[in-house]
Amino acid sequence: MSDLHVPVPGAPAPSPAPPGFDEHPNVTLLKDGYTAFAKGDMDLIRGLLADDVVHRVPGRGPICGVYRTPEEVLGFYVRLFELSGGTFRAEPYSIMANDEYGAALVQTCAERPGQVLDGRSVDLFRIRDGKITEIRTLAEDQYADDAFWSRTTVPS
Repeated sequence: MSDLHVPVPGAPAPSPAPPGFDEHPNVTLLKDGYTAFAKGDMDLIRGLLADDVVHRVPGRGPICGVYRTPEEVLGFYVRLFELSGGTFRAEPYSIMANDEYGAALVQTCAERPGQVLDGRSVDLFRIRDGKITEIRTLAEDQYADDAFWSRTTVPS
């Protein structure tokens, strides 16, 4: 997959690549990862993660923390789906990468009883030998993210 574009209201449309332009392999790697995430293909995601991967999620909510090992990272992803009743989506609208680093601008959406999460985040990646070794997820509105994932009941 090489041409992933998720339209986001208010975001500019991507410019087409010039003729003869080859996408960096790490851009393709990240796009493949987001596509697998959208499909719930944890086996494919596992194959993209290095054995020493670390995913850092800052904040004070119940999903925030440092996830080490592919199993912990995949467990974190499963928890996002469980807490949101399967509604969580991370839709990149721009992905860039070079030989060592990658970044994705992401629209995040989820629903819980009486709540809706609709925000943006940046995922930063470190890549080594074709595998993701580090991920940092930075929410545009960390307070809103923490509140969404922290609530267990709807305020009256």
